[in-house]
Amino acid sequence: MWFRNLLFYRLREPVAYDPEAAEQRLANLHFTPCGAFEAQRSGFVPPLGPQAPLVHAAAGCLLLLLQEESKLLPATVVREALAERVTALEAAEHRKVRKRERERMRDEVVADLLPRAFSRHKRIWGYIDTEAGFLVVDAGSEKQAEHFIEQLREAWGDLQLAPPQTELAPGTVMTRWLAQRQTPSDVELGEEAVLEDPSAEGGEVRLKRQDLTSAEIQAHIEAGKRVRALALTWGERLSGVLDGELALRRLKFLELIREQAGDRDPESEAERLDADFVLMALEVRGLLPRLLEWFGGEQQRARPDAG
Repeated sequence: MWFRNLLFYRLREPVAYDPEAAEQRLANLHFTPCGAFEAQRSGFVPPLGPQAPLVHAAAGCLLLLLQEESKLLPATVVREALAERVTALEAAEHRKVRKRERERMRDEVVADLLPRAFSRHKRIWGYIDTEAGFLVVDAGSEKQAEHFIEQLREAWGDLQLAPPQTELAPGTVMTRWLAQRQTPSDVELGEEAVLEDPSAEGGEVRLKRQDLTSAEIQAHIEAGKRVRALALTWGERLSGVLDGELALRRLKFLELIREQAGDRDPESEAERLDADFVLMALEVRGLLPRLLEWFGGEQQRARPDAG
């Protein structure tokens, strides 16, 4: 249940803490497996198990789980099957198969192979914090997060949200942290960073297991490189790699939090998931406002009460 990534979005309008209403919204997007001739399908499944509701409510948050199924059809298999059909047709009719006909035959090959293809399943967790006014998604990429949001908007037609905007550019502020060898009192630098050269497209330096306050790093900063991603720890509670878009990846909840989780004795897997989620959501609720403060606070026009 512990998220490994945090991509968060500001809710433009308040969302009611009403799990029954949320359940009704998601009902038409309940996941069902792919049909024999479908390449992919996605929908929501119960976060706490098959017999649980589609929406799990706890600590002022609505927890959701999107499941994706995609059929695996290796390109080489499709090419080989298509080549066989093209060769057979050309030999039988003594003519060359043209491009448009080849494309139609490829579609036929894919349709024939889909019922025998293996399925791959992927899950994307997310929750709406109705008290803090954020949507939080555990996604390894922006593309995955966008797919989660698209599905959520399909069910929640009036859901208004946007990536958070801060007064100061995160990359500029994190570069200053390294240049001045000074961070906010509740931030400790890790040993990893990505520095990029704004004057050279694609020019970057990836640092791992490095002292980010060393003279070597200072030389990179003085040469004009800027921070694109930076490993850090917040308040000895959690750590991760923060990028210039405010996405926190490779998230780890540290010993202090894990000890709190270990003090419980849940009677079932569902109870354990619920307790872990509450603990995690409360930690993230404390982190996000503070994270925005590091970069000058949220822009006025990005706040939900802005005119």
